[in-house]
Amino acid sequence: MKHVLGVDGGGAKTSARLLSVGPSGRLCLLGSGLAGGSNPLSVGWDAAQSAIGQAIAAATEQAGAAPDAAVLAIAGCASPSARERLDAWAQTQGFAPRLAVVPDTEPLLATVPAGESAIGLIAGTGTAALVRRTDGTTEVVGGWGYLIDDAGSGYAVGRDALRHVALRADRGEPADALTEALLLHAGVGSPPELKGALYGAADPRGWAARLAPMVLGLAASGDPIAIQIATENAAALAALARHTALRVGPDDRPRVRLAGGLAVGSPLYRSGVIEQLVAAGWAPSQVTLAGDAACACGQLAARLG
Repeated sequence: MKHVLGVDGGGAKTSARLLSVGPSGRLCLLGSGLAGGSNPLSVGWDAAQSAIGQAIAAATEQAGAAPDAAVLAIAGCASPSARERLDAWAQTQGFAPRLAVVPDTEPLLATVPAGESAIGLIAGTGTAALVRRTDGTTEVVGGWGYLIDDAGSGYAVGRDALRHVALRADRGEPADALTEALLLHAGVGSPPELKGALYGAADPRGWAARLAPMVLGLAASGDPIAIQIATENAAALAALARHTALRVGPDDRPRVRLAGGLAVGSPLYRSGVIEQLVAAGWAPSQVTLAGDAACACGQLAARLG
């Protein structure tokens, strides 16, 4: 096996990495590609497949090589039926002779040594956790989706900001800093116009999630309402980790690998989650960022027989 392809698809973006495999198994990045979201449950199957194809085409063109094996980790494909549907499509595209479709949680713990328990905690457009026990068995916790529970996600942060703006408008209160920033971001002049912008979007969930960086930026600058929203959602994400740790044992605190655009992109949010986990008994050294998910998929692809 000379080249492998890893694809990480989320609700907001899709990343592809084409890597070479050295004699010792060491991977070297040759090309990268980036496209829009590819969670079929939020953007639809046609848009998801288009984004995956665009990201892969960009990575292979940049690398000037074709992969021998590929692993696609796509949000919204946790169920066997969804994976089978995406796998059937991917096989027709000829992305690689050997190919596997896995849930987006799968690459989180690809680099954790065998025999160690660990938790992979995703905070992106949505949230989910993956626990791996010492015997190698795994289990997904959370990941229920925004209509049931996406606590601590980019969607939840954006939704909470929208709720704050709506409540102030209903009370007849003047616009505060968060309201003004949200209206500017949405390109509308008043809170009632937000309804048209949100519900008229092709992907309302993704539209709300894209408010999160703005909200967390305000929190970093000291806005009290944005800080409250960030703190409450960081606590909810830490609670998911605590619930997940119970799958290992009542007193266990496995190492935690953080992933997803929210955890990676906002130092303030990441620090809030770590603080909550430390308060719950984790050592600071046990909570670290996961590696690049698309590269981790490349590592998984290198193991395909």
